[in-house]
Amino acid sequence: MSLGNKSPPGVRLARGALARAAEGAPPPPAVRRRPRQSRAQASAQALQDAFVRVLIERGYARTTIRELVGVAGVGVGTFYDYFGNKHALAAFWIHQRVQALEAAVREAAAAAAGRSLADVVDAVLAVQLGTVLQAAPEWAALFLLERQISSIDAFRSHYGNWVQMWQSALLGAADPPQDAAAAARMLHAISYGWISQSLLAHGPGVDAQALRAGLVQALHAVLGTLERGNIGRK
Repeated sequence: MSLGNKSPPGVRLARGALARAAEGAPPPPAVRRRPRQSRAQASAQALQDAFVRVLIERGYARTTIRELVGVAGVGVGTFYDYFGNKHALAAFWIHQRVQALEAAVREAAAAAAGRSLADVVDAVLAVQLGTVLQAAPEWAALFLLERQISSIDAFRSHYGNWVQMWQSALLGAADPPQDAAAAARMLHAISYGWISQSLLAHGPGVDAQALRAGLVQALHAVLGTLERGNIGRK
């Protein structure tokens, strides 16, 4: 993650809060204060960067606030300006990373709209899997941490957003399935589940080529079933 001129993820999420509220989505995990000045933004981003670094090196249980502020180069008081505790920072980081991945996948789906169903699915998978593999150590740590601290409400929110993304992507294809909602649930379960469990089971050194080939084969097999209209029908 960079501490350059881009606004930190927390600020970008704050800007998107009204849009999410209009869509009925729950807000991201609460932070105590939104950084608005450039120096405050840098401090908040430094804490998030430090959290990722220490999490990967030491694991969540051994991560301490004192170590985080030391790596970030800020005071303990600065940490509590933005986050009530380590759990709050962890939940916020998980939320913003998953939301950023979902947004990137939505853009890929929108760019592929009007193409064949297979092309749309391939475009979505390419961005989803490619983004995760580019930062495999970070995502392996995230998937493990997500299971340790995320609430059921957070899980349901992310699940609903991903299924809705898949449904929109499928409906944008030139040959959409009859039951896009059921197909979306199937494709999300396969893709997100396969990617997350592969990194959990094999770590960041997972065989990327085999993972990609297996996912493409599985998703295209589902598409073949969709063409026969079996999924989602009673």
